[in-house]
Amino acid sequence: MISIPRGLCRAFPALARKCVSGRPRGPAPAVVCEAKGGTLTVWAKTDDAVLVYTAPTECGDEVLVVPMAVLEAVAGPGSEPVELCVGPKLKGEARFTDRGVPKSHPFDAILPGKQHHLPDLPDDWHAAPVEFLSALYECGRTTAKDATRFALTRVQIKGKAGQVVATDGRTAFIQSGFSFPFTDDLLVPAPPVFGARELAGERSVRIGRTATHLTVETGPWRVFMPVDRTGRYPDVAGVVPRNAPTTLVIDDRDATEVLEKLTGLPGGDADHRPVTLAVDVDGIVVRAGDAKAETVKEVRLRRSAVTGPSVRAAIDRRVLGRALTIGCRRVRLTADKPVVFEGEDTTLLTVTLDPALAVGPTPDTDSPNANHNTETIERKTVVKHETNGHPPNGRHDPPDAADPMLLAEELRAALGEALAAASRLVASLKHQKKEKKALTQVWSSLKALNLGPGGQT
Repeated sequence: MISIPRGLCRAFPALARKCVSGRPRGPAPAVVCEAKGGTLTVWAKTDDAVLVYTAPTECGDEVLVVPMAVLEAVAGPGSEPVELCVGPKLKGEARFTDRGVPKSHPFDAILPGKQHHLPDLPDDWHAAPVEFLSALYECGRTTAKDATRFALTRVQIKGKAGQVVATDGRTAFIQSGFSFPFTDDLLVPAPPVFGARELAGERSVRIGRTATHLTVETGPWRVFMPVDRTGRYPDVAGVVPRNAPTTLVIDDRDATEVLEKLTGLPGGDADHRPVTLAVDVDGIVVRAGDAKAETVKEVRLRRSAVTGPSVRAAIDRRVLGRALTIGCRRVRLTADKPVVFEGEDTTLLTVTLDPALAVGPTPDTDSPNANHNTETIERKTVVKHETNGHPPNGRHDPPDAADPMLLAEELRAALGEALAAASRLVASLKHQKKEKKALTQVWSSLKALNLGPGGQT
């Protein structure tokens, strides 16, 4: 007989389902319950990870293998014990108390075999910051759901660079600042389990590596992730634009306002949910339109700062919302390049959508914050008095010397606008041609990001 907490019976199946990256495949895995030397170990293996829970126990040494459905059938709150008993012919019974009423659930146990052995533990454990868990979770949100010629369903752990990287070919996530106990680069699965409160709520994190697995331990939980030694991975960090002509620094209050109003902007049911991030003569604006309803709404970022020429970029509003949510406040915009959102040690970049989806201002644009009482920058134009071609008072003053820096800035701005206009024209012409179908969509996305093979080979 092995006794496990009833609350664990509820949490474990939910966490096991999150140990699958991409779309779930096949039946739920079996659960191994082992009591040995005063330690209870409950674990299950999916295609992408091995989930392990450990706790002290007073049970004698024993190993039971039960279907996941058994835990789901007896699940409930609290730490009251569930006794798992297996008799002859693998006939089992789970006994527990529900609100003071004794209950039982019969089941057929599974004969333990060679496949029911845990991977080897690392020889050495190394402390890691709790941010490593959130980085793995964000990577899991970024990876592709289906495999391609590149291992885009994987996360790249860059040992020497201290980075965690993920991409689906359109959006990429990079978090830096880590110190790993190895220098080579690893490809591992990206299960979303690291965002679960049972793991994310722990404050102690350790990582270890064996020849076959990267293991993450937090509190009573361990996650073994198999190392992919055959996958190829693109050089994501190498395509981040280094110099951007236009840079935005978004104020925290503006970020909060955009997040509050983003879902209410029109066009949310369109493909890719486009939204326009624009810099115009009045500052920074987030704008979206609905072609069918012929409506345009915008949110002006009146407290935020910008340097560089005017620009417009159409991106998926979900990426914008995600970037602001994870604290990316610096935005770098370059024509025909991915839009880069930067935070502290965090970079999120995404390819721009078709330039034809970028929405410009209209005379009747509806601004949700049009009446917002905020400080704005007043732009003044100096109007010269008409002198009918003659100098005032009959004096011929020498012409003012032109400021070369000002002229250079004006020239750079003009060239930037001309380049953006030319790029939009070229993209519009290309858009008129028939695009290739679903079989080539991922490869086209990789080309848009300029991702070349790198990392794992």
